[in-house]
Amino acid sequence: MASPIFKYMACLIIAGLVLSEPLRAQPDEILLNHSKVFGHPRQNPVRFSHGKHMNDFDCLDCHHRYKDKTNILDKSELEEGSPAAKCTTCHNPGSNCQLQTVFHQLCLGCHTQLQKSGRKSGPRLCIDCHPREPFAIKGGL
Repeated sequence: MASPIFKYMACLIIAGLVLSEPLRAQPDEILLNHSKVFGHPRQNPVRFSHGKHMNDFDCLDCHHRYKDKTNILDKSELEEGSPAAKCTTCHNPGSNCQLQTVFHQLCLGCHTQLQKSGRKSGPRLCIDCHPREPFAIKGGL
């Protein structure tokens, strides 16, 4: 017969595994391949290091749903496959805020601010995000 301490420890381990799953809602690397949304394949897709950004920034620094100039998005909505986790849910050809514009403003804006503050920054040149040779990875968001 298992001791009460053993049962308690087993419950803690199982609870930890179940509760930590949402923290791994997205893969470490995401291929941003939105040529269907953009309507043209002018640039190659972008390999986005989601894992690095998750370590260095808060989810709501990028993911957002604004109401009265306040980000009202709840982090619990950012499960893989959830509409709230997909940029194209709101930023699509029919919206006032196009996806390509948002990517460039958000990503380049943040990278530029980091550089100006003397911190390590991400890429700021087209070729750094859009390599001439396409990636071997298939799929993407």
